[in-house]
Amino acid sequence: MNKSAVQIQGIINQINFEYQIVRLLEDAVYCERFLSKPNNRSCPSMYDLIETSYDQEDFGFYIKNLKLRATPRQITRYEFVIDLLLMIKEDISEDPILARRLLWLRASHYKWTKLAKHFGFHRTTLKNKYERILELLAQKVKKNISFDKLDRIYYRI
Repeated sequence: MNKSAVQIQGIINQINFEYQIVRLLEDAVYCERFLSKPNNRSCPSMYDLIETSYDQEDFGFYIKNLKLRATPRQITRYEFVIDLLLMIKEDISEDPILARRLLWLRASHYKWTKLAKHFGFHRTTLKNKYERILELLAQKVKKNISFDKLDRIYYRI
């Protein structure tokens, strides 16, 4: 293969890798909705103190919906994404906390204009920062994490 074909293949691989990271972030945000929230078990809830029972003849009778729980695959991806976000340090961004929040909020499908108002940047500037952070994170992950672990996280679970 000639040199330009190799460069094009490398660019395609990089874009695919960044896309996989974005998909993992979106899956983690989705999974977070199914995780149980912290609870103080020693303090009774107001609604737990009142015991009520309903009959089918009652006006307000309803069947309690099932609580959805995260699957093991979602939990694994969630933990992996948390590790990815912790890999963002000063070598990727001058403000790692802002970079982590930006990646997480963008995975939550916030619009660029809303994010720009939140962070105090112009939307195109923020989008360029996001793409740069994602590119540098993908390069760092490629160097530090083995293909077997990535393959297991992406596809096999």
